[in-house]
Amino acid sequence: MRRRRGKIKKTIRNTILTLSCITFLVVTGIFAVEIYQEHRSSSNMRKVQAMAAVSVSNSKAAMEEKNDSDEVQNTNLVSLKIEYLYKKNKDLCGWLRINGSDIDYPIMYKEGDNDFYLQHDFFGNEDRNGLLVLDKRCSFDLSDNHLLIHGHNMKSGAIFGTLKYYKEDDYLRKHQAIELDTPSEQRFYEVIAVVDTTANGEKNGFNYSEYIRINDKETFDSYVANLKARSMHKIAATAAYGDQLLTLSTCDYTMKNGRLLIVAKRVG
Repeated sequence: MRRRRGKIKKTIRNTILTLSCITFLVVTGIFAVEIYQEHRSSSNMRKVQAMAAVSVSNSKAAMEEKNDSDEVQNTNLVSLKIEYLYKKNKDLCGWLRINGSDIDYPIMYKEGDNDFYLQHDFFGNEDRNGLLVLDKRCSFDLSDNHLLIHGHNMKSGAIFGTLKYYKEDDYLRKHQAIELDTPSEQRFYEVIAVVDTTANGEKNGFNYSEYIRINDKETFDSYVANLKARSMHKIAATAAYGDQLLTLSTCDYTMKNGRLLIVAKRVG
């Protein structure tokens, strides 16, 4: 009987040890895959950023020989960069940059589809980081008075993973300016609100994504007032009907189905 109990205990110990080893190998494998995917994603993004930098550098040298003004040079450089990248992928509609942050990415648009480029990179490869996506209800030419851009809140800080820092007063003060390059111009925006809400308006949230094309003053003013009232910070800058709004939207994991919005108005 004792010998039998001893065999049973030994079998249990061996089974536990085997299961522990299997669990370790599975977890290690998952971790290794995640590292590989993140490395590949970062590598492909650096390629796109490098293409943009090279096109700007080459074009700038040519323009300096023509003695164009700084303003003309900047406008032309932006146009040439977007034009160059557009030839590589015709779903590109612009480029978003926040100086002093890691946000320096192309903006993609696929008609009727918000999901594809949230799951693929610039070259069409599957990528859990994805890219920045202009909402499918916006116009490809970025002419709407409210532009909504989606991006993943990645733990690595990639894509919109650093937007969470806008919850901090000091970070907001240092990163109030947002730049958006279009095929024809370089635009500048100033942050007017930082809002925590939910995707579909549940739990005292609101359906911010329904305010893409705001065609009347009353609705626009009401929307801005709602944003200002919900903002985490008291920000002096505001917007009036006739201004163009830009909203950066990402997941906020502090609440169920949460969204963090960085809302800015176009200036200059």
